[in-house]
Amino acid sequence: MNLAKIRSLCAFNVKDDVLLTDFYCCNGENAEEYYSDIVNILLSGGQTLGEYLHDLLVYSDSPVIERCLRERAPALMKAIEYDLGVIKELVSLTSEQLRESLPENEILRGMPPYDNGKFDYDAEYFLDFAKKNGTGIFAKYRAFSYDGELKPIMKTDSIRLCDLKNYQVQRNQVIENTLCFLHNQPAQNVLLYGDRGTGKSSTVKAIFNEYKELRMVEVSRNDINALPELFELLGKVDMKFIVTIDDLSFAENDDRFGVLKAALDGSLSSRPDNILIYATTNRRKIIRETAADREISGSDAIDESMSLSDRFGLFVTFMRPDKQVYLDIVKQLADESGIDIPEERLFTAAERFSTRRGGRSPRIAKQFVGWLKGRIELNLEY
Repeated sequence: MNLAKIRSLCAFNVKDDVLLTDFYCCNGENAEEYYSDIVNILLSGGQTLGEYLHDLLVYSDSPVIERCLRERAPALMKAIEYDLGVIKELVSLTSEQLRESLPENEILRGMPPYDNGKFDYDAEYFLDFAKKNGTGIFAKYRAFSYDGELKPIMKTDSIRLCDLKNYQVQRNQVIENTLCFLHNQPAQNVLLYGDRGTGKSSTVKAIFNEYKELRMVEVSRNDINALPELFELLGKVDMKFIVTIDDLSFAENDDRFGVLKAALDGSLSSRPDNILIYATTNRRKIIRETAADREISGSDAIDESMSLSDRFGLFVTFMRPDKQVYLDIVKQLADESGIDIPEERLFTAAERFSTRRGGRSPRIAKQFVGWLKGRIELNLEY
């Protein structure tokens, strides 16, 4: 193989990849150094060459692939097929053949081989993958944070809808809204309001985990002013995004308030149709008032808070559970955890635990069951 072909790749934006650069540079001086890098990258990653290049292509930024999804122009298909031909040729080149093709080098002769593996993917495979998963960073990751820069979240909360107990009416509202969004039907921005620990944020995370075609971007309330730039970025991507804002609240005369109102109205750079905002708050009044505010313009602050809440098309309330609901959640979680003690003892301990923790909530119930399981396994009093 003529290794210079690597620099001719024109459909996938991967020419600057370290491994491909090492292959290209093997033709010149210090070939043993570049060959060493190739072996190191593949061995340390536990991949064959074919596996490495597969991942490189499916997770690459490729405007050619994205355009080809919209229009199957012959020139686009030829570019993709050309690149795949070069990659297949590279994968078929064994490490022994590569070393033999390089200038005589005593060091190279004694260096270890790498595993080629296989690469038998065609253009349709990559187009189908991109259609289902997107391209680039959005294919490799599903969750992100944004503070002026989009950063992937490597490890997300794995909570599932089946892990959440009770509050089914509230959760169904958010689930149904999300399904409408995914199926290109009218859907609303959502405000989840209620006491701490009642499952507002967990509901959003569980829905995200349920529907793999969703992408989620977390924006802290301190970065709300960056929403226009985020919308511009995400609006260019052919995927569905939930932008989450946790613990929403504002100080009086906070300029972020106006930015969020504009975003909810759709007047902020015309919020793209592929984006919804799901926010949570435990404050009845989203705008925090000072004592002076309450004396002078309390009603105005309430009106402002209501004007923001009204801009969320769906308002879902999660209230603190009463004793019966709390104990029902405890019982379900205890059964799932394999805790087998008399119900009376379970409920007495659960009530005692909630009193120490300042009240009942699904979060307190989950913490209690985890605490209790540990005490039982260690044969400690509870």
